[in-house]
Amino acid sequence: MQRVDRWRLTLPTLLFLEVTKPFSFIASQGLLLCQPLLGFLVSDSQISALADLLGDRANVERLIARLDREVAAQKRSRSRED
Repeated sequence: MQRVDRWRLTLPTLLFLEVTKPFSFIASQGLLLCQPLLGFLVSDSQISALADLLGDRANVERLIARLDREVAAQKRSRSRED
């Protein structure tokens, strides 16, 4: 979450999660299928954790809600600065 915020990708991430929400289970299975290839880029534990996260739609909903709160907090802080 901190990297997403630091790189200012909160809104694109939120949009991506909303659009792909119906396919989250398929994406989780695809990650597990590609785990041997992805293992060269990230650790197996990170891949498994992401697959577990995407495997349950309730987790995706919680992540979207958290990102919504982050966006709202950023808007409030920007409005105070102006």
